[in-house]
Amino acid sequence: MVNTIRNTRNMMRLAAAVAVAYAASTMPSYAHILPEAGSFGAGLSHPLSGLDHVLAMAGVGIWAGQNADSQPLFRWLPLGFVIGMVAGSVFGMTGLSLPFVELGITGSVVLLGAIVALGSRVPFGAALAITAAFGSLHGFAHGQELPIASNAFLYGLGFVASTVVLHTAGFSLATIIARLSWRTALRVGGGSIAATGVSLAAGLAG
Repeated sequence: MVNTIRNTRNMMRLAAAVAVAYAASTMPSYAHILPEAGSFGAGLSHPLSGLDHVLAMAGVGIWAGQNADSQPLFRWLPLGFVIGMVAGSVFGMTGLSLPFVELGITGSVVLLGAIVALGSRVPFGAALAITAAFGSLHGFAHGQELPIASNAFLYGLGFVASTVVLHTAGFSLATIIARLSWRTALRVGGGSIAATGVSLAAGLAG
C-alpha cells in the first residue's frame, strides 16, 4: 500500500509538471486577453461539467488500478490520458475542426468501461496509446470550449488538476478493491460505465 501511495504521488507530480508546461506554452498567445474571464476554479470545475468526461477519466484510473499489481507500469497509464488531453486542447484552441468529437468521447467511455468489465489483458504500450488517443479527444473538446477571454495558464492548470484527481480516485478505488479480491465489483462497475456510454451515444444519435 505504501508503494501504491508513493507511485500515485509520483504520477500526480509528473502530471502537474505537464500541466505547468502546457499552461506556460499557451500563455503567450493569450497574453493580450482579459485574465479575469478564465480562472483556476473555472478550469477545475470544467471537466466535472459533463458525465462523459467524468466517466472516462475515472475509467482510466480504474483500468490502471485493476492491472497495477500484475503490471506495475499500469500505474502510469493515466499520464497518457493527461498528455493526450493537453495536446488535444492545444489543437482545439487553434480553431481547427474535428468531426464526430462528441461521438468519439462517448465511444471512449463505452470502450473503457468494456475493457474494465471484461478484465481485458492489454499490453501496456497499447493501453498507453489508447488512453492518449482518448485523452486527445477530451482535450480537443475542452480546448474548443475555452472562453475567448480567459487566462489559459490558470484555466489549463485547473482542468488538468481536476483530471488528475479523477484519475487518482479511480486508481485508488480499483487498487483497494483488487487487493480485497473483489474484482467482480470492478467488472460490474466497468459494465455500468459502458452502459452509460451507450446511453450517452444514443442520446447524441437521437
